[in-house]
Amino acid sequence: MRTPSLRLRITAWYVGLLTVVLLVFGGFLYWTLDHFLSNSLNNYLASSAHNIAKQIVARVPERGDIFLEQEINETYAPRSSGWFIRVLSPSGAIRYQSAPPRDANWNPSRVPMPAFRQQQITDSVAVVNGTRLAVYTLPYHGYIVQVGRSELMEKESLKSLLLALFLLTPLTIVAAAFGGYSLMRMPLKPVVALTEQAEHVGVGDLGRRLPVIQSGDELERLSLSLNRMISRLEEALSHNQRFCADVSHELRTPLTIMRGEMEHAIQFPGLESEVLESVGSVMEEIERMDRIIENLLSISRFDSGTCDISFKPVELAELATTTVEQMSLLAVEKAIFLICKGGPEITVKTDPVRLRQILVNLLDNAIKYTPALGTVTLTWEKVQHHAVLTVEDTGQGIAPDELPFVFDRFYRTDHARSRRSGGTGLGLSIVKAISTAIAAKVSLNSYPQKGTKASVEIPLWEEQYSTHVSHRVQNESSTAKA
Repeated sequence: MRTPSLRLRITAWYVGLLTVVLLVFGGFLYWTLDHFLSNSLNNYLASSAHNIAKQIVARVPERGDIFLEQEINETYAPRSSGWFIRVLSPSGAIRYQSAPPRDANWNPSRVPMPAFRQQQITDSVAVVNGTRLAVYTLPYHGYIVQVGRSELMEKESLKSLLLALFLLTPLTIVAAAFGGYSLMRMPLKPVVALTEQAEHVGVGDLGRRLPVIQSGDELERLSLSLNRMISRLEEALSHNQRFCADVSHELRTPLTIMRGEMEHAIQFPGLESEVLESVGSVMEEIERMDRIIENLLSISRFDSGTCDISFKPVELAELATTTVEQMSLLAVEKAIFLICKGGPEITVKTDPVRLRQILVNLLDNAIKYTPALGTVTLTWEKVQHHAVLTVEDTGQGIAPDELPFVFDRFYRTDHARSRRSGGTGLGLSIVKAISTAIAAKVSLNSYPQKGTKASVEIPLWEEQYSTHVSHRVQNESSTAKA
């Protein structure tokens, strides 16, 4: 599973934290508003009940029930305002009770009566016809005053707040995610630039350095540290390459001397056959060591970039055909069918000598590890902006777990790469080194007991580049003649 990018992870963390904050804030705001509206309603009911008791009920003994009804209706207008007001006499009789509201959502007569001769102030909630009423009950000199009002307005306010939170919270989160993801592009832009530049720093291009980010923070220190690391790697790799080249050069002299001594020794007359066989075996090993040294020198030159590479337009069909003709004798000796399947005329941009060296190594490898009466096939085709050369055999193949290591130096598989075959374990390493040097790409697919397929991807010779070169050559020729 692919790990999400740093930009995406930071945005996700930021959005997640913002979501938690908004949910907590929304819940706290809803809870606070609910308590505020409930307390405000209760306080308002309490204030109204005390006003009714002190200003109206206190004068009932003098003015009578008509005064009570007129004052409450004129001051509070229960029918139009939706108030519930009830006044009980000390004997428990109803002296006044408000009429049903105009919307007729509830009936005042269904509001529960207070306990007879209640002595304590109480807050309660009555549900009448599905409507919640907050009721405040106030005992006053034997009278009981009840004032209530529907909680519908408060609930509508809470519902509006909840709707606003449900709508605004997702929009805020989406806007924050989009804005955060967009804003993170600028801080991470230097990191992306470093990554892209680092991708172009290869073994053969360690002289390149990453751009230093002039920010004065961790990014600048990171770019400086990476450049210092590349310098250390370049120095270590250069030391290893020089060591490999120097050792190879130093070993060639004693090997040459040993070969000369062995050739001189076999000239002595009267040598026994066992001695001649031993000397012959030693000379074979000397030849093998000489090939290993020569291959190591070649790889070292390709890795260090000191090997001469000359890019020019090359007709792939012609080069492939002539190479197969050169290798046909080796295939005949092993009774192997070497086939060159003709393809389209393709012009590639490469070094013909080095590409031929790749083909020779791949064909030699395929012939070497294909049994008698097997088949080795060389084909080529055009794929987008590249030409692909393919060498396919019907040999023993390579196990899947060993396939990633076949380009390593001196690597041998258990079955197909035995020392008895005469290989040095450097053939595919040379192919890999040459491919890198000529901007080609080599890959290997193999199936045990079925065969191996090696592919080399080579850039095409672009027409515009070819035209530019031909014009330049013509201009140079004209200048020279002038």
